[in-house]
Amino acid sequence: MNRIRTAVVCAAAFAVVAPLSACGDMASGAVGPEHGQPGHVMLAAATVAGVGAVVTDASDKTLYRFDKDMSQPPTSTCDAQCAATWPPVLAGEAPPMLKGIQDTQVGTLDRKDGSKQLTLNGWPLYEFSGDKAPGQANGQGVNGTWFAVAPDGSKITAPAAAGGSGY
Repeated sequence: MNRIRTAVVCAAAFAVVAPLSACGDMASGAVGPEHGQPGHVMLAAATVAGVGAVVTDASDKTLYRFDKDMSQPPTSTCDAQCAATWPPVLAGEAPPMLKGIQDTQVGTLDRKDGSKQLTLNGWPLYEFSGDKAPGQANGQGVNGTWFAVAPDGSKITAPAAAGGSGY
């Protein structure tokens, strides 16, 4: 009888612990759509060579801010062709998953098309269509108005990336 009880207790403990260990990334905030959580957007602090500490998305792509936008109140001025080159980072169904980003600095704004765009320290966030792989920052300094965004929402003024072009 003791063997059966011990086996049952062990099986129950395993049933509780195994799923929790699979969620280890979730506890650290390192989760996003690639972890089976639809509707979540990921914002993470990362380091990009030549630029420094930046904010990236779930695909490890560098995120940017636009000097012609406003942070108070959060306002995006990038629509139409601009938004095709610089896609806005849209809010998901649930709050974004964060890694190295203060949750008190993350917000949203209502875009003209009715979608919700994520903001960091009030600044609207964008991707750059010219970044094709993780770790690139080809949008850095484009037209003197587009800059990679630091984890605190400030713009990074490192030198412009070679070959960057855009709206």
